[in-house]
Amino acid sequence: MTKLFRNIRKNLIAEGKTSRYLKYAIGEIILVVIGILIALSINNWNQNRLDSLERKALITKLHVEFKENKKVIENNRIAEEQAINSSIALMNLIGITEEELLKHNLDSLLFQSFPANEIAFANNAVNNVVQNGRPNLLKDDTISTLLYQWNSLEKIRKIRFEKLDSWVNELFLPYLLPYISFKEMDSNANPRWGGKSKVKPNYYPLFQDVAFENLLDNSLWLHKEVVVRLEETDKLIDEIIKATKPE
Repeated sequence: MTKLFRNIRKNLIAEGKTSRYLKYAIGEIILVVIGILIALSINNWNQNRLDSLERKALITKLHVEFKENKKVIENNRIAEEQAINSSIALMNLIGITEEELLKHNLDSLLFQSFPANEIAFANNAVNNVVQNGRPNLLKDDTISTLLYQWNSLEKIRKIRFEKLDSWVNELFLPYLLPYISFKEMDSNANPRWGGKSKVKPNYYPLFQDVAFENLLDNSLWLHKEVVVRLEETDKLIDEIIKATKPE
């Protein structure tokens, strides 16, 4: 085709038909431009098609991940509520007689008052959008905004968990060392080293100490703050699940 155009131009020039050549040249330029525009249009159409497929796949992944995160939140809320209930039960035993105290399973209550606060969400799809700077791929301001809120709330929630962990590990557990048997308390998780302690700890002095009451009180406060953050997270997860629901 290129050779044909070249021969036509050569013949027109040779015949001295300048005006016809100029018209022909303009027509050829127009054809080239049209060809480029068509190629660009096809390329854009193909890229938009690929982006659309990637966007749908990403939204589907977000929907699936946050349905899993919903379960994670629920399990953590159950653990936190159990810790709060056990801590309140322990606080209600402070100051009672030794005879009454012996009627309660103190090791079980103590064990439940210290839940494992690790929380691991499925965040691969979120990281693909937010951390990799690809919010425009979604073409949905609602979802993008919710994902940024998710990242912000994650930082706040992490601070709450860290405060609780710091309080328990640096103050509460060290305080309990002279009073209770960690071995008997941990037996509730059935570790290989669990069982009855041979030193027969006496828990009664612990429940006559106002410091124990104060430690429980602050632990309850910190657990309550964690639950508040979990509830906020749960509501946000519901919004994301709704926004990413397949059409």
